[in-house]
Amino acid sequence: MKKALVLVSDAVSIKNPYLIKTIKKLVNNQIRVTVLVMILDYHLAAKVTFKLTKAVARENSEAKIINWFDLLHEQKGIAVSLQTLDTIHSGEPEKRTFELPEHEKIERYFDKHDLIMERIFRQDRLALLKSFADGTLQTQYYYDDQQRVREVVHFQDGQPTIYEVLNNTNQQLYQFIVKQPRLRNYRVASDSEFAARGAIVESDLFKGTPRNTVRIEISNSQFSVHDYVTWRPYKNVFEFYAGQLRQLIDNDQTTGIFIDLELVESMSPYLGTLKTFNY
Repeated sequence: MKKALVLVSDAVSIKNPYLIKTIKKLVNNQIRVTVLVMILDYHLAAKVTFKLTKAVARENSEAKIINWFDLLHEQKGIAVSLQTLDTIHSGEPEKRTFELPEHEKIERYFDKHDLIMERIFRQDRLALLKSFADGTLQTQYYYDDQQRVREVVHFQDGQPTIYEVLNNTNQQLYQFIVKQPRLRNYRVASDSEFAARGAIVESDLFKGTPRNTVRIEISNSQFSVHDYVTWRPYKNVFEFYAGQLRQLIDNDQTTGIFIDLELVESMSPYLGTLKTFNY
């Protein structure tokens, strides 16, 4: 074995006391080590990647820490294209495009490893733009096919705080402060993203334009791998993990895959002839 791919696949793996020990032992044995953080929530994955990088640096280890999301290059339907494990991003903002089922298209803009903006185009629904700072969602803008902003949601520490609706001339129709985590009646534009999130209890008119009042709950709008991947034809997440690993390893028999002991039994049936070890 000349190379090792150490999989960190959930929040438990980073707490495994053998993780850092395994990385250090492999490096000391002159094995080229890549640690792949493959956590389904993007923000958690970014935090774990950062913590692991610091932990490995304290051990003076030469292991390379990679966030799986940084390898995700493009998607069309179920086909996911990954960049190689040796990919090094430049300092320029990078755009990645994903064409998803249900006629959705997503553009994500990255500054090095940090997501700074996301645009989502959806058929028969308002388009959506998200802005981020330091990996945290700041603002969501919903706009129509005429590029007119219709709704804005402001976030603080990843939680929605202010919600406002605009009319077709960008005049504010109404605004409210979100009180978490209470469930309340909110007046929402009938063609909005939020209109389908609850039962319509009444309809009101604002400046001659019909609007529905909908019982909704605004939740933390983080995104995960589920935004990228339709799980069919995968049976479960372990099969998905294994498929991604096979794509990265490309049947390289000189690379060993190290997996948290809790996941070995679940993933083994899908890894085939790849060399696997537990840590």
